[in-house]
Amino acid sequence: MKRILLLFPILLYAIFANATKMAEDIVVSVITCSPGQEVYSLYGHTAIRVQDKRRGTDHVFNYGVFDFNTDYFAWKFVLGHTDYICMASPWEYFTGEYERRGSSVVAQRLNLTDSEARKIADYLYTNITPENRTYRYNFLKNNCTTRVMDCIDSCIEGTLVYAWKDTLLTYRNILHEYTRDYPWSQDGNDLLLGADVDTVLSHRATCFIPDYYMNALSGAVVRNEFQDTRQLVASTDTLVRPNHSVRQTGKSFPLDPWQTGWICFAVSLIVLLVEYYTRKMFWPLDAMLMLLHGAAGCIILFLFCFSEHPAVDSNWLVGVLNPLPLILMPSIIKAAWHGHRSMWHYFMAVWLALFMLFIPWMPQQMPLLLIPVLSTLLGRQVSYILHYSRMPAKKLATNRKKAAKKKK
Repeated sequence: MKRILLLFPILLYAIFANATKMAEDIVVSVITCSPGQEVYSLYGHTAIRVQDKRRGTDHVFNYGVFDFNTDYFAWKFVLGHTDYICMASPWEYFTGEYERRGSSVVAQRLNLTDSEARKIADYLYTNITPENRTYRYNFLKNNCTTRVMDCIDSCIEGTLVYAWKDTLLTYRNILHEYTRDYPWSQDGNDLLLGADVDTVLSHRATCFIPDYYMNALSGAVVRNEFQDTRQLVASTDTLVRPNHSVRQTGKSFPLDPWQTGWICFAVSLIVLLVEYYTRKMFWPLDAMLMLLHGAAGCIILFLFCFSEHPAVDSNWLVGVLNPLPLILMPSIIKAAWHGHRSMWHYFMAVWLALFMLFIPWMPQQMPLLLIPVLSTLLGRQVSYILHYSRMPAKKLATNRKKAAKKKK
């Protein structure tokens, strides 16, 4: 009996030592790449590396692959029908792109049991098979980072507890954090994304961004049924350091949207004053503005009604940016050409003023560009109202008669 008791701890040690050795055969690391300058790389990237020492393989599994050569790629992208692919590539091919763009590459080696490491490897190799590699991409909820997170979560044996920050954020807060040096991209996002991106997120939902997931992993622990815990991340190494001399900001255009918008508004005020004193309307300017207004409205309304992109169907801007100006443009230009009043200007003046008045109470954060744009449009309506209010009723009636005769 004593011999058995003496052999028991030796046996346990042998099993543990073997398990440790087996676990080291497969090394799994979460790879986080810092943002680049291209629109698709502004938020960084997440991949997962699997080093199988017994097989002599070292692969990076990347859920961020898409094919520009797909049939009708642009059309599918607009509709939100973009399919991404999980693809494995040799490690040595992976880091070159990020070195060229000046991004850092950070590897978090995971502290896994042999069983967990094998589960992750099997999960990933299954995901790159032709029947499983394609998935419907969703920038906010189903992307390269959330896919890696799902993989880790499903293969860990025990309860995985992440280290969350106390700060409560919205999608828009986080997106602005990464686009603050790219004002045109930021305002473009804000024009297209509606109220759904202004709701407060759960901590887990913030991990659609690579940096947020990396930070959550850094303090994560795994708790077993006996309430014992182990750190999930064994070590963190910066494999490629950021090269700030390569990186550039997005301010290639000398003016940001806010400045550009107010310059346009200032020009419209000058035109208004000239029209007021000359008593002549510069209607070609309005034709151009209505064309741009209606074109932007077509894009926003189309996305609102038909696209599967997240949050575009909750966009309150569809109230003021819609195709209506494009539809009514011929009749309004015709009225301006013949010098008679159009009720469009009165309707638009009231509607734009009300919309701007209620912006602070809307559940959607509006882009900075919107205020000068709407102010410019409102100014044009005011210019017409002033013009017609100064025109004698007799002259207005004469203009109508002339227009009626031309019709005949």
